[in-house]
Amino acid sequence: ARSWLDPDDATRREAIERLPAELGCTPEMVAWGIEAAFEAVTPEALRRWWDREGAASQAPPGLSAHIHASNVFVAGLPPVLASVLAGVPALIKAPSEHPTFAALFARSVAEHAPELGPCVGAAAWGRHDQHTTQALLRAADVAFVFGDDASVAQVRALAPDGLRVLGFGHRVSVAVIPAATPITDLLLDALALDALAWDGAGCLTPRWILVEGDLARAVAFARGAAERAPAVAAALPAIPLAAAEGAARAQYLGLAGFAGFVAHGPGWVVSAQPALDPAPPPRTLCFVPVPGLSAVSGVLAPLGPALQGVALGGGPDPDSDVPGPHGLPVPGPLLPLHALGLSLLTRPGRLQRPPLDWNHDDVRILAALR
Repeated sequence: ARSWLDPDDATRREAIERLPAELGCTPEMVAWGIEAAFEAVTPEALRRWWDREGAASQAPPGLSAHIHASNVFVAGLPPVLASVLAGVPALIKAPSEHPTFAALFARSVAEHAPELGPCVGAAAWGRHDQHTTQALLRAADVAFVFGDDASVAQVRALAPDGLRVLGFGHRVSVAVIPAATPITDLLLDALALDALAWDGAGCLTPRWILVEGDLARAVAFARGAAERAPAVAAALPAIPLAAAEGAARAQYLGLAGFAGFVAHGPGWVVSAQPALDPAPPPRTLCFVPVPGLSAVSGVLAPLGPALQGVALGGGPDPDSDVPGPHGLPVPGPLLPLHALGLSLLTRPGRLQRPPLDWNHDDVRILAALR
């Protein structure tokens, strides 16, 4: 992890050189993603994880399979690290169109920890190559699968009887701003960072920012965010939109402007609207009013059990560290969100930097390897 955080490390430099074209993002986004992922890997985090879930009486699996998605290239990293921590060799299946990060990570383990190098391997093939996927699943004792719901279902269908398949499918996250929260530059910058990271493609990207109050208060937050968004977007720039994406963005700008408030610039949109619809495009800070915190679960109920993370404003410092694998204690009015799938409650600015030992989607990752 320290090597990936070193700007002079050859593997990190190669990743920042090769990944933007492969992933369709900017070098700044790749660098930010690398730092967000590997800053979480500390001796303290690994020890905390092991102390909580590492002890078990059964023999560990002989091989873990890791099938990664294409939207957030480091999303599947924690189960791989958990495998090595548990003494379980890990084989990563990367998407055929995005093979580089998995290969570079396996190479970096071999270079910087040669005693662990044989424990991590990587290969890439397409989802339509079911024969190879089945060969991997037959050899594995446990499989971690990241992707959309259809991809997870496809792997489950290919898995042999008895194989534990732990799936991480489609999820949605939001931010919630209580009524007493002041509008500050620190908070607005933190909200913008969460919204722009990964170009809005990750499950921890806050799709909506629910503001306790009326539409006028949501508009007040949006006006402030529109002043701060250009600087954050300059630090995490986006590539130019394709024609279809640009058309969808233009359509949304018209609808949101009619419904409430909208502002935009290169690589960012800020809006305020009275309801979740119309759905905002990626890289949008979309502020939506709610009459009270107890109403949040009802507003989000149409999403079904797909909620993952919530960034809760109103703390002393939006960028403060949040200890524990599940972040902050959940306030009483937000307890119903557990039924919608909530697994991480944190502060704005931390949503896209979850703890290493975060057990999301009701999966105890390290315990599954023991």
